[in-house]
Amino acid sequence: MSRWPLPCALAVAALRAVGLPLRVRLDAPRLGSPAILTPGASAWIECRSSLPWVPKAWVLKALKAQWGVSPKADGLRLLESRSHGNCYRFRVAAAPPPAATSASLVRMPGPAEIWTQAAWPRRFRIVHATDLPFPENASRLTDFVDEMTVVRPSAIVISGDMAYDPSPSWFAFLETQFRRLEAMGIPVITCPGNHERKGWAQYLRTFGPHTFHRVNLGPLAILSLDSAHGRDQFTPSQFRWLKGELDHLDGRTPLIQVHHPIFPPGQAKQGHGDGSGGTLLGFQRDFVKLCEAKGVAAVLTGHWHQDAVFDTSGSLRDDRPDFPGTKYVVTASLGDCIRHVVRWPHSYFGYRILEFEDGRLVRYTHDLPGEPHPTPIASTPAGTYLPEVRK
Repeated sequence: MSRWPLPCALAVAALRAVGLPLRVRLDAPRLGSPAILTPGASAWIECRSSLPWVPKAWVLKALKAQWGVSPKADGLRLLESRSHGNCYRFRVAAAPPPAATSASLVRMPGPAEIWTQAAWPRRFRIVHATDLPFPENASRLTDFVDEMTVVRPSAIVISGDMAYDPSPSWFAFLETQFRRLEAMGIPVITCPGNHERKGWAQYLRTFGPHTFHRVNLGPLAILSLDSAHGRDQFTPSQFRWLKGELDHLDGRTPLIQVHHPIFPPGQAKQGHGDGSGGTLLGFQRDFVKLCEAKGVAAVLTGHWHQDAVFDTSGSLRDDRPDFPGTKYVVTASLGDCIRHVVRWPHSYFGYRILEFEDGRLVRYTHDLPGEPHPTPIASTPAGTYLPEVRK
């Protein structure tokens, strides 16, 4: 008598016990890494199921039940599907709803993080924020969201250190505020910082497993990277991915965000960011060469909690904002604490507004009172537009 039927039956029973009822993990698109589609363009919905090799119809049913995601929702067309083991991918295409206008992004009625865009405006803005407040100062984040009702950017890019508190309640608060922005038609595009590592499991549950990703936004290709703790953790595989994306821009202007600054602040202050953890070290030289070769408009970073702007040589550009080449931009903290890292004399809570025209970066600084116009380096002080909100 064969000895295999019983072990096989036990193995099947164990799989059923842990895998049923069928569950799926939605990997993409997720909060912080949306898919934004032009009419006729397509994107992949990626997920993993709790059992391998199950019918795709079961996976689609579980996606809809657990995540509200349906590749066959109104306005979406399921083009193809692929699977391997418990990994499933569904390619969908979208057309803008009749209500879409030339300046709007519209979230599709199926997947919460698939958006569609109509004809893109010639001039538009995005907002860059980083280093969000501690829970005891949570009102600074709600005030920022209120301000966005006046600023009305096409998207908000948040470059890490969103969660100094790793608790589920803080991540739930973050998600609530980001959903408020999305309700205004403003998608949020994120990358992790060093403080996300304190609650890494919670971060992955909230934002998904893709810690570096691409989002096409009108004429821009926004590439979000993961610098981990800034200790040479810009990995070879991530650098290869970045090179591949920059080789296939499809005519778009590349914009990169990563948490840690690319260059040290210089001799005017401490070379390691006033004790804040320093700069990106791994692949720094190759990264800068690649940005110049591929015409990256700006590299948006945070971590220092003070504004700074560098050119390709690593020189602090506190003389003028309109120098040629890639701008290596550090944006002030939105609400954690204020530091003084570089010789630039101003330090305050703030965020940065970047203006684009026909895909070209035309403005990224804020004119401060008493400073030359245009003011070099400065971001927009938090609260600038609150009086208009609260009239």
